Amino acid sequence: MSFMTDAAKVLIADASKLARSMTERLVKKSQPLTDVMATDSVEDAIHIMQNNRVDLIISALRLTDDDGTKICEYARENHHYLPVIIISGSVDDRLKDRMLSSDVTDYIDKAAGQKGLEIFLRGLLRPDDEINGKILYIEDSMVVAHATKKLLQNHHLEITHKLSVTDAKEVMPDRETAYENFDLVLTDYYLKNNETALGMLNYARDDLSLNKIEMPFVIMTGDENTENQKQILNEGANDLIGKPVNQEALVKKIKFQIRFTQFHRKKQAN
Repeated sequence: MSFMTDAAKVLIADASKLARSMTERLVKKSQPLTDVMATDSVEDAIHIMQNNRVDLIISALRLTDDDGTKICEYARENHHYLPVIIISGSVDDRLKDRMLSSDVTDYIDKAAGQKGLEIFLRGLLRPDDEINGKILYIEDSMVVAHATKKLLQNHHLEITHKLSVTDAKEVMPDRETAYENFDLVLTDYYLKNNETALGMLNYARDDLSLNKIEMPFVIMTGDENTENQKQILNEGANDLIGKPVNQEALVKKIKFQIRFTQFHRKKQAN
């Protein structure tokens, strides 16, 4: 996500020209420097994603050639956790729940009106320098941990460092404590004593019932095998970052995920 230094690039997909125009106007109002790309079809949306960097997708369910969820499926398969926001007034609760647990990042009901969408977008498009958060960081190398903690603390992020999954579980004993104390988990994939990040990931997703939006995971890995990377994402990770770690990319990925989880939590509390 390049909200930190570059203009955000937002893809809007809607069969209605008026709806596209209104959404674009609200995006620009929320973040004037945003670059907007708009289309009325799934085919064109996928073509745009294939040829451009896209930071955020805002889509209707009904497009001229197919269902908007096809955009979600393509994005999840090819762009990992690229956020996809669905705007619709005709989604039943069962479909909404299924989407939120799989391909769709969040859902906006048209009944909320333009003001509701504006508030939503303002939360999503906050600049990175306004994002603060609390991170549970798991890393068994003290040297690596020291450098990473210093980097993240310089970006106004609060770090709780643990050496192992076992130690990390102790500071996240239940769902409520996790919610209160952390906005994100950052962990190396391979840890000492045959532990891996999947131990913590499965604990958060299965035992504590924290989904990707409620507790994002960014996992550092030196494994360049795409099938292995897909497996980690399918297990419930939000994003991966390769090793050696690009510091700017790490900060962007973390702040992007924190932006979404904080916004979601605030929305749920209201």
